Parts: sequence; structure tokens; C-alpha cells
Amino acid sequence: MKCLLCESDRSRLIWRQNGSRIERCGGCGVLFTVNPPSQAELNALYEDGKLTGVPTERIGLENGPPPAWKQREHEVILERLKRLGVSGGALLDVGAFDGMFLKNAKRSGFDATGVEPLREAYLHVRDTLGLNLVHGDLHSAAFPPGSFAAVTLLDVIEHIADPVEELREVFRLLKPGGVLVMTTPNAAGLMQRVVGTKRKIFGQPWCPIDDIPWHLWGFTPPTIRLCAERAGFRVDSVVPLEPSPLSTNQDLGSTGWKKAALRAAAEASKLLRMSDRMMGFALKGEADRS
Repeated sequence: MKCLLCESDRSRLIWRQNGSRIERCGGCGVLFTVNPPSQAELNALYEDGKLTGVPTERIGLENGPPPAWKQREHEVILERLKRLGVSGGALLDVGAFDGMFLKNAKRSGFDATGVEPLREAYLHVRDTLGLNLVHGDLHSAAFPPGSFAAVTLLDVIEHIADPVEELREVFRLLKPGGVLVMTTPNAAGLMQRVVGTKRKIFGQPWCPIDDIPWHLWGFTPPTIRLCAERAGFRVDSVVPLEPSPLSTNQDLGSTGWKKAALRAAAEASKLLRMSDRMMGFALKGEADRS
């Protein structure tokens, strides 16, 4: 298949299991799933909870404040938006899930709206939290052009069958000067290199972009830039985030010494600015006003 990011038709097999394949583009280096499910098929998998691993009846039971690392991350996003000239107005959070970021954005003065395909999450955010939310995906929501000053996709873009088309829709929805924010795993992070090398040495299976079809893409700082630029954006920055053993996956490691080793590697990745998680900011700039 032709790469959606750089249109190269050269790629090589990286991983294969049970009919699923991951290849690396020979042009830009992005990791991608061959023949991924359609967005409709993915929405159905999310709907019944098979992809999230979270029983639908448990969504919203933990209604306390977000973990400290996530609260800091949200504060960084909202502060960076202000520095980029967006301190209020309409904000859309794509894949809002339990509504944590929507709550923080609203508290920060934004008119916050979300989109969420998982029905139980949608009902929780709408009915329990009282926040604005649309049930479905970005395209089915059919917002008018120029509806938002900012759009966030927090740990979402790696799940999308066609990320370039998704960002083109974001571009359409943003006002001139609007800002796109994305967080996503960094497939070239130190953690991936350490774990991947260890598993190769011991002949263990190694899927470099998490389980398919949970993640469909493995981005790096250059390829997430390319993805946004392909959709028409001007990229402002791509910066490292708190590594997963210290944030999204603090239980990583089957034994105490493995947990300690992974946390040590995570601390090293922070010093080297090679975290396995990253965040990008891109703008619908002056040149795009027409």
C-alpha cells in the first residue's frame, strides 16, 4: 500500500501475527498496520469495549481528580494554547472518553465540546458531568467549517485508520489561526528501543506499536510533523511528555526488579529527551486564511 504520509510505495515487514502485519515505510519511516479495520469497524469495537479493555459499566466510577501527571499535562496544554494566542473560545476534544480534559478546559475558560464513540463514556460525560458531547466520530459529528479555536486529539491519532484525513477534517473545523494539539506514543523512544532489544535477544515476540487493532500507527517526532503538514498545518513544536512507566503505564513490568529497571530507563529517557510519549502543536496559519 502507498504510505498516507509520504506516498512512498516502499515498505518492509516489521511484525506479523495471526494475519496482522506492521510495516515500516521506506520513505518516511512511519510504522503502519497493513489493511486496518475501517473506521466504522473500529467504532463498533470501541462500542462493545473490546479495544479499551475497560468494562463499560465501570466508566465514570472513579470521579475524583485526574492523576497528578495527567493534571500537569493538561495544564501544560492549556498554558501552551494561551502562548499560541488561544486563551478561550470554542475547543473540541476528539475522543473525550471520561471527560477529564473537557472539565479542565472548561475550568480554564474554554467553551468545551467533545466527541466520543463509546456510548457509555458519552452518557457519563453528558449526564453525570453535564458537559457538551457528541456521540460518534469526528466525521459523523459534521460540525460546520471554522467552528473551533482549538482541537485536541489526546492519545487518539494512533487509533485512526486514516490519520491524514482525520487531520484534514480538523483543519476544516478550525478557525484561521486555530491550534491543533496531539499527544501520541513515540515509536522511537528509548523505552521502545530498550524493550525491543531485550525481546530480540531472548527471542520474544515484540509488537512495536502496541496490540493491533488498538494502535494502528507508530509515529516519531518527524512523522507526526509530516502527518500534520500533509493535512495543511504549520507545525509549531513536538515535545516529549512524561514517559509511560511514570504516567500512563505505571504498572509496567511483571516483577519488582523489572518495574525498577523500566522506571530507571524512563528517567534516563527524560534526560535524553527520548520519552516514549510526545505532544505536538500545529497551527492553521496566516497563509491558510483564504
